[in-house]
Amino acid sequence: MTKKLSKTEGMKTLGVAGQNVSNGNIRADEFLPELKGQRAIRKFTEMRDNDPTIGAAMYAVEQMLRDVKIKVKPSDPDSEDAKREADFVESVLEDMDHTLDDHISEALGHLTYGFSWFEVVYKRRIGPTETNPEKHSRFTDGRIGVRKIAPRAPWTISKFDVDRKTGDVLGVYQRQARMGGENYIPLRKSLYYHTTAINGDPSGRSILRNAYTAYERLKNIQQYEAIGIERELAGVPVLTIPADYLSEDATDEQKAVRKELERIGRDLKFNDQGYVILPSDTYTDSEGKPSNQKLMDFKLAASEGSRNIDLDPVIKRYQHDIARSFLTEFIMLGVDGGSYALSKSKTDLFLRALESYIQSIVDVLNRQLVERLWQLNGLDYSLMPKITAGDIAPHDLKELGSYLRNLNGAEISLADQTDIVDSLLENAELPALDRDTYEESRKRARRTELARADYYDDDRIPGGTSQETEEDEENSVGDNAGGE
Repeated sequence: MTKKLSKTEGMKTLGVAGQNVSNGNIRADEFLPELKGQRAIRKFTEMRDNDPTIGAAMYAVEQMLRDVKIKVKPSDPDSEDAKREADFVESVLEDMDHTLDDHISEALGHLTYGFSWFEVVYKRRIGPTETNPEKHSRFTDGRIGVRKIAPRAPWTISKFDVDRKTGDVLGVYQRQARMGGENYIPLRKSLYYHTTAINGDPSGRSILRNAYTAYERLKNIQQYEAIGIERELAGVPVLTIPADYLSEDATDEQKAVRKELERIGRDLKFNDQGYVILPSDTYTDSEGKPSNQKLMDFKLAASEGSRNIDLDPVIKRYQHDIARSFLTEFIMLGVDGGSYALSKSKTDLFLRALESYIQSIVDVLNRQLVERLWQLNGLDYSLMPKITAGDIAPHDLKELGSYLRNLNGAEISLADQTDIVDSLLENAELPALDRDTYEESRKRARRTELARADYYDDDRIPGGTSQETEEDEENSVGDNAGGE
């Protein structure tokens, strides 16, 4: 018989998500040893900084998300108090030692490493007011604001402080480079960004993880290609010497000659030596006479014929695999051709991913920055605003215009809904409405429509000629014809 679940048992945490909950190590559940702990951080740094495909993709992500407009929306658009609190949050973001765009660029590091950590340094917003009264009203209101959001590099984080019962992240331990030891940074004083976690791993999952295998193989193939080209063009130094010089019983003089020839071959390989001097002595035949076979010889060995393996398609395939692993395969279009429809679909999918990236950053700012400002300042939570992100890419005005025409054809008019009109103008990057002027123009348009409807009533026909007038003209024509 199954035992019923009790309330006490239901509220307890009985298991753990993974190994990381018990030790807090970075990527503790990873099955590849080279992608665990600090080795993973170094490898992802190498991939981001060395591979041109990954570098181009990450640069595109950073520049596109830096251009996204970040807005602060009041909790109630019609409340002056709510608008004032929204202006307070805007002034906090403007009054930091760095820009919000710079912070977003730093925060995007969690895409490379799986997580990024920032320490928030607060300040009291007071200061001189004689030089700038406006600054006094917005930036020196006596409240607690933010001086800076300081990044803490992932390679300096030794481990996470994780609650073993709940799996919640409580803080991080950071190694001190100079003095030794560790700093403890609690979550309550931090901003903590991370990607989708596997088994509750606090270090998240790098978007470069699926590109690791392709990157390693591509790196090796490119190295083989470079070595092959070098040997094809420069050749391999080959020196021939008597067998006595290579034997274990060689004299000290013979060993010294062999060592010197080895040095010559090495220096020729690395372009540190431009010539070779060899003795002209030759072997003697059975009769003791000199022969044409030299005791020592030198030549550059080069491959003959062409290679059977074309490396270029293999390299391109691995580059496509890398770009495909994080939805940026569109950057390869044009190299091997491709249609506009295909490029648009791939680009749209990439933009959807960017929307989730910027939304995750905005969610952390709302939950871990704005809420703590309200807590520190003792403000009314019902007036707490919300940080929102704008559109990633401009809208297709041609498609939008076609949609509006279809609505108009279905007799659905949006002209009187000023919020929708404002949104449409914003999509077209045009100034917002002047509400008073717009309302007056709409009233004039409605009066014109009513006047036109009264003029073209049921007793009149188009063109402004009444039916009675036409009948009178017809009778007049008939009378005149009878009179004649």
